[in-house]
Amino acid sequence: MKPFAACPSGFIVFLFALLQRSHGQCKEAAKKSEMNLNVKYDLPNFIAETPIQNVVLYKHHVYIGAVNKIYVLNETLHNISVYKTGPVLENPDCAPCEDCKDKANLSNSVWRDNVNMALILETYYDDQLISCGSVSTGVCHRHIIHPDNPADIGSEVHCMYSARVDGEADNCPDCVVSTLGTKVLVTEKDRFVNFFVGNTVASTFQPPHVLHSISVRRLKETQDGFEFLTDQSYIDILPQFRDSYPIRYVHAFENDHFVYFLTVQRESLDSQAFHTRIIRFCTLDSEMRSYMEMPLECIFTEKRRKRSIRKEVFNILQAAYVSKPGAALAYEMGLGLNDDILYGVFAQSKPDSSEPINRSAVCAVSVRTINEFFNKIVDKQNMKCLQHFYGKESKYCLNRAFSRNASYCRAQDDEYRLEVTTPLQRVDLFMGQFNSVLLTSISVFTKGNLTVANLGTSEGRFMQIVVSRSELTTPHVSFQLDSHPVSPQVVVENSLADDGYTLVVTGKKVTKIPLQGPGCHHFGSCSQCLLAPSFMQCGWCSQWCLRSSECPDSTWTQDNCLPRVFEILPSSAPLEGGTKLTLCGWDFGFSKNNRFELKNTVVHIGGQICALEAKSSNKNKLECTVPAAKNPSFNISSSVSVGHGKTLFNTFSYVNPVITSISPTYGPKSGGTLLTVAGKYLNSGKSRRIFVGEKLCTLKSISASTMECYTPAQRIPQEYRVKVGIDEAIRDASSHFTYREDPVVLKIHPAKSFLSGGSTITAQGINLNSVCFPQMVITVPKLGMNFSVACNHRSSSEIICCTTPSLKAFNLQPPFVTKVFFIFDGVSSLYFDFDYVNNPVFKHFEKPVFISRGNQNVLEIK
Repeated sequence: MKPFAACPSGFIVFLFALLQRSHGQCKEAAKKSEMNLNVKYDLPNFIAETPIQNVVLYKHHVYIGAVNKIYVLNETLHNISVYKTGPVLENPDCAPCEDCKDKANLSNSVWRDNVNMALILETYYDDQLISCGSVSTGVCHRHIIHPDNPADIGSEVHCMYSARVDGEADNCPDCVVSTLGTKVLVTEKDRFVNFFVGNTVASTFQPPHVLHSISVRRLKETQDGFEFLTDQSYIDILPQFRDSYPIRYVHAFENDHFVYFLTVQRESLDSQAFHTRIIRFCTLDSEMRSYMEMPLECIFTEKRRKRSIRKEVFNILQAAYVSKPGAALAYEMGLGLNDDILYGVFAQSKPDSSEPINRSAVCAVSVRTINEFFNKIVDKQNMKCLQHFYGKESKYCLNRAFSRNASYCRAQDDEYRLEVTTPLQRVDLFMGQFNSVLLTSISVFTKGNLTVANLGTSEGRFMQIVVSRSELTTPHVSFQLDSHPVSPQVVVENSLADDGYTLVVTGKKVTKIPLQGPGCHHFGSCSQCLLAPSFMQCGWCSQWCLRSSECPDSTWTQDNCLPRVFEILPSSAPLEGGTKLTLCGWDFGFSKNNRFELKNTVVHIGGQICALEAKSSNKNKLECTVPAAKNPSFNISSSVSVGHGKTLFNTFSYVNPVITSISPTYGPKSGGTLLTVAGKYLNSGKSRRIFVGEKLCTLKSISASTMECYTPAQRIPQEYRVKVGIDEAIRDASSHFTYREDPVVLKIHPAKSFLSGGSTITAQGINLNSVCFPQMVITVPKLGMNFSVACNHRSSSEIICCTTPSLKAFNLQPPFVTKVFFIFDGVSSLYFDFDYVNNPVFKHFEKPVFISRGNQNVLEIK
């Protein structure tokens, strides 16, 4: 038998990871090569004193409608003029636009901020800006724009309000916009300027200044106000539903013979859920007899199983935009280049609410498809009455037949105001990639054959992304524009030119962003840079993605990328080779067609080819098998290169792993002994194994100088060879590991301990010297806990001694029974009953007493 000195002198705790990295390597390299979402771009901008609501562009001047002010900016967004619109003093006895200064001290006079609810450019009668505010019952003002000085909007301002004449209908055509929300669309037809207005209304809007839900009014030729063509030129939500059935008008546009409004409203009078609807009626229909509503749903579907499809509905429209498609998208959608497409950003809402959550989708539908759907649905009679306008029991709704051909806009006597019940559905263009953000803005433009969307978020981020129906695209621009939400109010100018731009509003700020993108240096890798849309004009300049004018040397290219190695795992391998080498980096297998190709990719190590494994390689990771070293007699530092022989990494080396010792050198035949193998370069390579005999030892930890494992069980107690395998290399230990018979504990003495512990327990048995570090475990049923302590061998192989732990801190009342057992590596003993008793009590001696007995003195002590 081996002497006890073969046991190490104490415990060694190893905290090394079993492997240097998980098999899912190269995540850090992939992250470094991603687009930099924190890049800062210095762009032209203007910051107003108050929040901005509207933006209009006219003759190289930007008109900004904000609270209490209208700003005029030049194309570089420098302020050149300001017109003050508020605060406004309001008094019930003052007509709109009347000077109320003489009533300023009256108790019923109030100063109110003027929020810009609509800012409209009108050029039929004059070049003029029409602004409608939240004060004075929603009336408008017109500002003459002088051709020689477009910045002067204050020298000629007219109030667009006419007092009602006796006998005139009490419908206030000059009360245009609502403080709760408004969409105004202006059209010019047959020498007239018509205003189509959708207003969010509530029961607080009372006569004499009536605000209508949806209306069409004509600008008077005198331009001092508006007029309804008939008393049927508007439709109103019934008074009893105005508070319980709100309608929010999100977007309005004209196309061909029709006017369209997009709204968010309840699914029905009886429903608490909200959805999005398209409203359509004929442009020349002054009484809106052709008025129709239809649900519009943006959905996301994900095929989970062959017969199971998950469908999500994004019910709340946040913003919309209408534009022509590029050639690629037109082909995918089966449209012509002159067809109009409606794009919308939709969000999911909280249950039974119109409040959006951070979960969005983008859908597109051609206006032609909208019209075809309206016509098809009418033919199918899949419709019902507009109950929020007429009521459930209205004669208008009861037994009504809708037979008119809705595809025409002609003057006819019959009307077909109706609500279509079948929704027009479209699928998310970007396949759920915006399902964790709230999109609040969209505008769309074309560049070459491409269709590109500008998107804004509630957190102030601006993005650009190519719109495609056939390919999954991701944003090629994404940067933090502001901390305020991006407004739905956007302007796109000169989209076909290289200097085209968009004006984006965030809070009090308006920013001018080039349509070709704010720059290129947010691309983190050469391949990202060169695969960006061509209109961005990005190229690779040494270590950065830049435009050619920004590259200080002649290295700028738009054609090819040299692969970049960020990390090699492992950094060393045995001389025998066979190691699976992983190269982490980017631009591997770069191809301009955006496909990963390995046919021209070669990895060299010290002048030898490392055989690539195509199936496990990608643009951020190459895997290959290391060849054996040319000279196996010494450690070699070798260069690693990818591609055409260009050296990119120099920290890989061939090494010669060695074993210097093993500890301990024996253990029980049932195994479980923690075996430590010491040596050099033990963490080299990728696949590492320890064998005891022919069986694998279960690995616990690995470092350069040590490997730890738990020994396997062996049937026969004898010496076994220990060897280490690292990839193709095998190394033998000079010492053997000896298996001994399993230890058995026969009895313990004493079988009790004081509560404070410290009692020495002696265990007797056979083969107790089979392990170096036996342990005693005390199980306390009352606590549901185990307490483990180390034990020591005595000179006899049949005895070990252990010291009991204190249980005083657990407030248990002695005596109580516990169980004791012993662990010898992978072997556990039988359980023994064990008692904890009270600590002994020691009393002080009483004062000694001296007693005289004859000639003797006696000392009495108790």
